[in-house]
Amino acid sequence: MAVTITIANEKGGVGKTTTAVNLAAGLALRLSDLTGPAGRVLLVDMDPQGHALMAAAFEHAQQNDAPVTLAALLTETPPPSTQRLIQKSDHHPNLFYIPSDRARMIHAARELPSLMANETRLQRALLQVQSEFAYIIVDTPPNTGDLLINSLVAADYVIIPVETSYLGVSGLIELQRTIEQVQTHFRPDLEILGYLPTMCEEQRVEAQEILAELQRRHKSKSLVPIHKASDLAYAHSSHMDIFTYRPPRVRNSASIVSSSRATHEYAELVDLVLHKTHKKTVKKD
Repeated sequence: MAVTITIANEKGGVGKTTTAVNLAAGLALRLSDLTGPAGRVLLVDMDPQGHALMAAAFEHAQQNDAPVTLAALLTETPPPSTQRLIQKSDHHPNLFYIPSDRARMIHAARELPSLMANETRLQRALLQVQSEFAYIIVDTPPNTGDLLINSLVAADYVIIPVETSYLGVSGLIELQRTIEQVQTHFRPDLEILGYLPTMCEEQRVEAQEILAELQRRHKSKSLVPIHKASDLAYAHSSHMDIFTYRPPRVRNSASIVSSSRATHEYAELVDLVLHKTHKKTVKKD
C-alpha cells in the first residue's frame, strides 16, 4: 500500500510546490531500480494553479480539453476510474500524475462544501490506486478549504514547509489546528513528519532565530533546511525538478545529486522520508 504524504501550509510562497515536485522526483529516482508498485510514485496537485503538474508534465498536465480530470474525482458521484486518469511524467518513467485544469479545480473547490462526504473524496479516489504505488505526494493550495482538508484526510503524513521569516511562521498555529481537527474527526493516525525550513538564508539574523525556534518547539520534527538557491528558481521556470535540471554526470538510484547544493538538500529529505516511512532504500550519496 502506498504511503501518502501531503505538503501543506496555509500560507502561499513558502515552497510547497517546490518541495512536492522535488520530493516526488527524488523518490522516483531512489526507487527506480525496483519493479512494479514498489518503484512507482504518484504526484497529485490539489492546487488549482497546477504548478506542480507543470514541473512534472508541462505539455500535458493542464488538460483543459480533457473530458475527465482530477476535479471529477472530487465532485462526481460515483467518481470515475482513478486508474484511467493516471499518466506518466515527462522526466521520470516511474513518476506519474493525475491531469488537472485550473477552471474545473476552482469550480470543484466551490462545489465541494455542498456535497455529501465532501472531506473524504480524494481519499476514496486514491484508495483505488493505493496498491499501485510506493508513494503518493500531494501538493495543496495556500488556503484553508475543502481542497486542503481532502489532502490531509487522504494522507498518512504531513510535511510543513516553513519560510524562514516571521511572516512564514505566522500561519503555523492555524494549520496545526486544522491538522488536529482532521486527526480528531477523520485520521487519528495522521502524523506530522516534519517542519521543513525553506528559502533559508542563514546569514540573516531573522532566519537564525526562526531555525532556533523551530528546533526548540518541534525538536525531532524540525528538518534540515532547504536553502534559497537560484537553481531551484531556474528549475521551476524551466518546468523541471531540481534533479532533472542539475543532474549528476552518471545517474542511478544510489547517486542522484550533482554539484548543486539543492540536489543534496532535497536528496537528504528524500532519504529521511524513506527512513521514517520504513521503506527500503538504496545506498545514499
